[in-house]
Amino acid sequence: MSTGSKATSDAEADSVLSPRVLELLETGARVFAEKGYDAATMRDVSEASGVSKALLYHHFTSKEKFYSQIAMRSALRLNEYVFGQIPEDASAAEQVRAFMIATAEFFEEYRWAWIAASSSFWNDPDRHRQAERLKRRTEFELKLRTLIAKGVESGEFNEVDPAMTGRLILSAINWMHRWYVPSKELRPPEIVDQYFGILLGGLSKR
Repeated sequence: MSTGSKATSDAEADSVLSPRVLELLETGARVFAEKGYDAATMRDVSEASGVSKALLYHHFTSKEKFYSQIAMRSALRLNEYVFGQIPEDASAAEQVRAFMIATAEFFEEYRWAWIAASSSFWNDPDRHRQAERLKRRTEFELKLRTLIAKGVESGEFNEVDPAMTGRLILSAINWMHRWYVPSKELRPPEIVDQYFGILLGGLSKR
């Protein structure tokens, strides 16, 4: 798998958006990530993208709807991309590793949208939209827990709690945006692959 590869559904989703709109969404994601939802303004986005506020409002009628498209698009694409990278006939360990690396690939590809969505996850003023994002997050977590439970049941993994183990894995990946620097030597998938090795091998010598 490579960072440049995208699920077919992702490509189809982007095909209905013009290059200009995709550029505005990317710029908006960066502005929201840097300033936070409450502090960021549509003027900030227009200045950062080099377009007038009138043009920005032509594509997005409000700041709320603009942000919702960034956040929802990111959540939808994450689930579809990661689930599509998990080999169905592989061992539980290989499937968990694929899940983790695919998540890191998505983070690397859509870093600004990830940061924007993560930073404002609980602050979305639209309850329906927040409920939809919670639903997708629950589906994402449940998929990982199911893979871990599969390994426990087959004897491939120790008798660990799938929910607790899943939270540990996702916490490690989700917090990467707080410290990861793109200019560093290791890419996110490489970092997460090391996480997987530590998780699978444990810390103590046996």
